[in-house]
Amino acid sequence: MQPYALAPLLTEKDPAESAEGGLDPLGTEPLADALATRLAPGVRERMSHPRFLTAIAVSLEVCRDFDDETIASDQVSEPWQVFEWYLVEGLVRTTESGNRLGLPGSLKASRAISDGVPLSAKRYLKTPTVFGFNGVYRQLARTLGIEESGRLGETGFQLLSAWAKDQGLEGFCGTAAGPGREVRDQLVAAVRDGLEKAATDRSSGWSGWEFFSEHLAPYTARRGESRFIASALLADPKGFRREIIESLVSSGGRRAWEAHNSEREFHEALRRNASDGLALLLDAIDAYETLSRLCEDAFRDCLYELTRQGAKKTPPSVLARSPAVKTASERVPAMFGDVMARLEPLGEAARFRDTLAGLAENGTPPEWTQRLIEHHQRTQRQKPPTGKNPWFEQFDDGSLIIRPDYRTDETGSHDSSYVHLFRTRPLWDFANDLGIVKS
Repeated sequence: MQPYALAPLLTEKDPAESAEGGLDPLGTEPLADALATRLAPGVRERMSHPRFLTAIAVSLEVCRDFDDETIASDQVSEPWQVFEWYLVEGLVRTTESGNRLGLPGSLKASRAISDGVPLSAKRYLKTPTVFGFNGVYRQLARTLGIEESGRLGETGFQLLSAWAKDQGLEGFCGTAAGPGREVRDQLVAAVRDGLEKAATDRSSGWSGWEFFSEHLAPYTARRGESRFIASALLADPKGFRREIIESLVSSGGRRAWEAHNSEREFHEALRRNASDGLALLLDAIDAYETLSRLCEDAFRDCLYELTRQGAKKTPPSVLARSPAVKTASERVPAMFGDVMARLEPLGEAARFRDTLAGLAENGTPPEWTQRLIEHHQRTQRQKPPTGKNPWFEQFDDGSLIIRPDYRTDETGSHDSSYVHLFRTRPLWDFANDLGIVKS
């Protein structure tokens, strides 16, 4: 272990875990996410710039000088985290705001610079392993082989070599000499000092800040690096990134996506020439999203009606008058078996049944409305770590009042749009950044 364990740096107390659960009120997101992962392994919806993969490769090369047990004096931050602080602060210091769109943590860095304090765990994202650029992009880096077991993988070394050649930084990785070796040593020294101080430890005049804007800014990848990342993304033995990207960058796929940014419309275009495996997955997504839309619209219409009723107790029978609720009470039970059948070849039928079985029973609209209410309450109770509050209060007589945080003046969308997201937008952003979208 490296000797960076100085007195711990105290941080502000984190707020208590909230009892509110303002996302996914019907519990349909996990299955949709599993289907999206099959579609585009490693890709997450929060992604926007593939060049963060290069930043991870650079980070892995710089941080290989430190032992696996190395930790900063705050007893929390690892070397990769310190490098991330430098990168984010460097880009904020040396680029215009429009050139760092999609940079996680940029607002935190801007505030720290404005306050004249270094970036640190105290001044950075509360959960960097989830919301920092390493947290967002690391799974894709692992999927592509850029990172392997916490170290630079073979794909990562090849990416780094292409980047170094493009940037005139030969010697940054490998054994060959070159101008990149001095740059790498400068970054290693900055991370070492950052570990000791548990914060970025360079003045505003440090020449190293320019490295990040000159060589790692999100929009400035050069030809060799871009081609390598594109090739890695298209090499997808387990998923369908290649088919999706190739369709997106074709004239027909581009028109389908740009018309309304509708994933359903794009998937319809994609389905026409899809391989058998992709067609099977798209059919399952189509069926699941149709059912999810029915349930979501019914629930949103209930919230709208409860909002309209204000503080007045509202029985489920009043909510059952909604056309969306009536439609869902008829169609959801009728199509439940078909959705299960489409998910069965993917191994997701059991999860679907366990998640939504309570809505599969036939009944009158008031009976189905009560099941929808119970399903929401059960979904909230099961959320980690100890459950969340439902979005409304239910009284002994069964009547309901919506809780203030969830009042809404919007009904369901009442259309065929997907409820969930399936990675088209980040792949479209990737294709644009890499310059492979056809004009």
